[in-house]
Amino acid sequence: MFPHLKSQRVNLQLLQESACRELVQQLDAIEGSKAIVLDEAMIGPLGLVTTPILFTERAISLIALTPEKQFIKDQNIVYIVRPQVALMDQVVAHVKSNSQHGRQFHILFVPRRSCLCINQLEKKEVMGAFGRIEELAWNFFPLDADVVSMEMLNAYRDVSIDGDTTALYQAAIGLVQLQRLYGRIPKIYGKGVQAQLVWDHAKQLAIDEKSLYNGDKGAIDQLILLDRGIDLLTPLATQLTYEGLIDEFYGIRQNQLKLPAEHFPSYRVANSEAAAAAAATGGNICELPEFTLADNVRKTLMLHSGQELYGELRNKNFNEVRMLLARKVKDIQEQMNANRQEQSLPELKIFVNRLPQLMEQKRVTSEHTVIAGLIDEKLSIYAFNDDLAAEQEFMICADIDRPSAYIGDLIARHSELRNVLRLICLQCAAASGFKEHVLNYYKRELAHVYGLEVLLTISNLEKAGLLHAQNESRAYAVLRKTLHLTVDDSVEVNPKDISYVHSFYAPLTARLVEHSLKPLGWQSLKSQINNLPGPTFEDFQVQLIGIGGRHAGGATPSESSLLHARRVVLVMFVGGCTFAEIAALRFLAAQEDNNVQFVIATTKIINKHSFLESVMGS
Repeated sequence: MFPHLKSQRVNLQLLQESACRELVQQLDAIEGSKAIVLDEAMIGPLGLVTTPILFTERAISLIALTPEKQFIKDQNIVYIVRPQVALMDQVVAHVKSNSQHGRQFHILFVPRRSCLCINQLEKKEVMGAFGRIEELAWNFFPLDADVVSMEMLNAYRDVSIDGDTTALYQAAIGLVQLQRLYGRIPKIYGKGVQAQLVWDHAKQLAIDEKSLYNGDKGAIDQLILLDRGIDLLTPLATQLTYEGLIDEFYGIRQNQLKLPAEHFPSYRVANSEAAAAAAATGGNICELPEFTLADNVRKTLMLHSGQELYGELRNKNFNEVRMLLARKVKDIQEQMNANRQEQSLPELKIFVNRLPQLMEQKRVTSEHTVIAGLIDEKLSIYAFNDDLAAEQEFMICADIDRPSAYIGDLIARHSELRNVLRLICLQCAAASGFKEHVLNYYKRELAHVYGLEVLLTISNLEKAGLLHAQNESRAYAVLRKTLHLTVDDSVEVNPKDISYVHSFYAPLTARLVEHSLKPLGWQSLKSQINNLPGPTFEDFQVQLIGIGGRHAGGATPSESSLLHARRVVLVMFVGGCTFAEIAALRFLAAQEDNNVQFVIATTKIINKHSFLESVMGS
């Protein structure tokens, strides 16, 4: 169903198939015609575990849950929603507007049912209308052959600001679920308070599920749990990989990128054909439904490793992407424009057979050339480059103990608040906290220009650890030197170091993973990272208390076949990770000397905008 998820050691198709099977079992248990009403936030994730054909074969219609009244003709209405009390009011209104003619209602909570939600339904006196109240245990959604996500954007905020540890408990359940599928993980290392809580929960859950114990070592050799709170500089920094820039400028949602369709040739052709058809019938183009809002028509592109060109480009620094695309375009043109008159009949036959493939390559290359052009326009803006220069000054700890003249100028010009706060928080992370007079200066200037309401936002940033007073450790300044977080002579094209993902800054989390790969790596790291917030921990699941599971390939590999196999390391980010961090880990996995394969798990893939917006709140 999703061939791009397949992998030799840890086949994430198993996770997708398990989730799809769970949904099918729930739907097949309901007799009669069905309509599925989806919480808006579940529309994208649903596409990660199943395809539309599943619903068309069963004549099931998909409808988005909205506050407006919706009338549905089907006998059964199945709600697939997250366990949020605020959504229950919409469900209640929906049930009441469709309660005629003996309809039956069912609700499937993702990933687990909530007592608060059930109480709300009882309070609104609609519980009697529901036939089935079940849950879909979709803790992790597979995004690619090496990435799974819980799709919880506000996980970091929920825990650090609101004190809601639901995300940590769900992450723990997800780890147990992964071990059911892929076997016991023998070695566990971690850093940070939230990471420690996740592992404590997971370990207890594993102990409680005695039926899982058979002691087999699974496909995953090692787990590294990293709390987002140990590295708050990286998610605030501008990513300079192709995938990272796409996400920051346009947003990648569940492997989908949506862009204005007029940027693409196929849109212009369709638009001109529609105009010609309208003229021929004496009509107007606006009478055609698909072009009613022509300016707002958006083209959806799928972005994952199943797209060969995208798989080649996504982890590269954008400066290298420009060169690769130019080379690709030239190669296709040379193949298309070769002199056919001098070719023999067998050669012409080979060309004709390859023509569809060449045309597809041309189309895909054209799409990515358009995307790269749009990014280029964004990068050429002076403000972007000025912000980037300021970031890099902070990263090398230049003048971080005094108010930044650049930030002061941005505040005076009433620049976008989110960007101003991002740069302030980035400076704070690099300085390991502000001196009291610097912090007070920023607060005073922000309140004066943006109004007193900004103090509520600042309060959230302080709770999240993004703004705080300086401590004695100066952790970042020390680690910048000991772990070489900034590399002056970083190479962006054919790089030799992970620092290429930010042009000269190596994400701290990725550097920690890199050092852990060395002999006695975690042991030597422990003394260096003690200044980072939260505990440093390690654990071992010995054979007698291990969790058993089937291997990714279906058969148990022999000891001899595993002797020279690459070790598999599951790296879990609690609180979110960026595409730049993922690119850095993929770069490490591509180095033969490391002999490692990474599987990356995260609560959500974030960028500097989505992370800060989540913490700032509404």
